[in-house]
Amino acid sequence: MTDDMPRDIDCGAALDRLYEYIDRELTPARSEEVRAHLEKCAPCLALSKFEDSYVRFLEARTRVQHAPDGLKKRILQRLLFEAGEHQAP
Repeated sequence: MTDDMPRDIDCGAALDRLYEYIDRELTPARSEEVRAHLEKCAPCLALSKFEDSYVRFLEARTRVQHAPDGLKKRILQRLLFEAGEHQAP
């Protein structure tokens, strides 16, 4: 059996790879190992569904939102104003 061939894995091995599986960072063979384990292990499947939902929730909440141009301009003006007040003559 080569390293790229899927094999049966236990709960520990599946959970060790769970985040990489959720993020689709595993090789196809490793992904298949985790998927096959999840298909036959209800507790690991339940945990993987929870973790996947949690990761997707965090991703949605941490997306970069840009400040409006007017706000950026006011902040820059304020910084320049304060820098000018504190400069030595």
